[in-house]
Amino acid sequence: MSTIIEHLYIEKDPAQYEGKAVIKSTRIPVASIVNHYRSGMSIEEILEGYPSITPAQLFDALSYYFDNKEEIDKELE
Repeated sequence: MSTIIEHLYIEKDPAQYEGKAVIKSTRIPVASIVNHYRSGMSIEEILEGYPSITPAQLFDALSYYFDNKEEIDKELE
């Protein structure tokens, strides 16, 4: 069962993806989005690289990161 969190497009399921935060209905980890964003890619470039996600999903992934910075930063180490 998924953990309830306050982000509409993000889910964490201990039984999937090692319990890491991913964009719902995808296998795209929040950490991957953040990594691209921190490397200097624009929102448009990230969306081009992930054509299956919407701008709302992308911005929610970034919002999740800023709400859970320590968690995602550990994944990126």
